[in-house]
Amino acid sequence: MSSASNPDEWVLHPSPVWGDRVDVVANTTFDDSGPGTLRFEQLLFEKLDEQRFRLCCIPFFTSGYSLGDVVALKDDQEIGVSPGEVVERSDHWSLRVLVTPNGDAAALQDLLTTHGAEVETRGHLVACSVVGREQLRSFRRGLDELEHGGHLVYETAWI
Repeated sequence: MSSASNPDEWVLHPSPVWGDRVDVVANTTFDDSGPGTLRFEQLLFEKLDEQRFRLCCIPFFTSGYSLGDVVALKDDQEIGVSPGEVVERSDHWSLRVLVTPNGDAAALQDLLTTHGAEVETRGHLVACSVVGREQLRSFRRGLDELEHGGHLVYETAWI
């Protein structure tokens, strides 16, 4: 059994934000920074044409992609179809937020609502996306305040 077939190593998106558009599933690998045994993530795409696919979910662990980015897909010997280079960046800015055990989830929810963020969750991990640089700056100021208060930690998903 190849390690890519071990279900305990996979992150899935059961409720992608643009789930009604999904045509294609592509697989990614990420470094060992994920929790536990996680090593792979399935990302969901809308087929635009034979060579371009729009990301329909917010990555939980995979870096370099944001909701709405258009990518080329490629074949990977270990995991099959995989996203390649971004051919068109969207105006979405995706971030990952981990709510601390004593964190103020209500304050985060208010911040997400105020900024019109798209959201996917996996336990205490919140993958979120806001549109435009101004929303991003304002959203990050709010996240910084919550992070300094010990309520959460966050990072960007597109680097």
